[in-house]
Amino acid sequence: MKRFLPLLLFLGLLALGYLLLPKGHAFYGTRLLHPKPVDFALEGPEGPVRLSQFQDQVVLLFFGYTHCPDVCPTTLLALKRAYEKLPPKDQKRVQVIFVSVDPERDTPKIADRYAKAFHPRFLGLSGSPEAIREVAQAFGVYYQKTQYRGPGEYLVDHTATTFLVKEGRLVLLYSPDKVEATDKVVADLKALL
Repeated sequence: MKRFLPLLLFLGLLALGYLLLPKGHAFYGTRLLHPKPVDFALEGPEGPVRLSQFQDQVVLLFFGYTHCPDVCPTTLLALKRAYEKLPPKDQKRVQVIFVSVDPERDTPKIADRYAKAFHPRFLGLSGSPEAIREVAQAFGVYYQKTQYRGPGEYLVDHTATTFLVKEGRLVLLYSPDKVEATDKVVADLKALL
């Protein structure tokens, strides 16, 4: 037993050292244990856009609509704050994409103009009702018209999660309150770049 004591002491010190070492980044966003592969094609202002076109970038993806009175502009402002807090070299490696869940009113040009009102590098996408439904389902996004008063006069209830995609995989989720924590979102982005 005495001859194993130095070895046990060494292993104990090694374990203590390991426990005291700084760990990797503790993500603020909800991290998926099994990142889900995702891809889709929707319409941008200049034609079809595939999510896989942004394979070399971290993508912040938000589903909403341009007539949204509250959560959409609030979320896009939060994404703008986080994006603008990144150094310019990191901004080039991040893409914010807004996907409209209201294709009846939001053409690709309208969705893109709305996204670019928050930042010129943001991208807005739309598409046919079927294409939007398929993409929304792939991300688990719920949306439904409410308070319908007539054609063009309604609100849309929708999931307000911001999705973070890296290398074609869904890796983090931000609830509406979490996306407001600019410094923490920026730290997550930097850790992923």
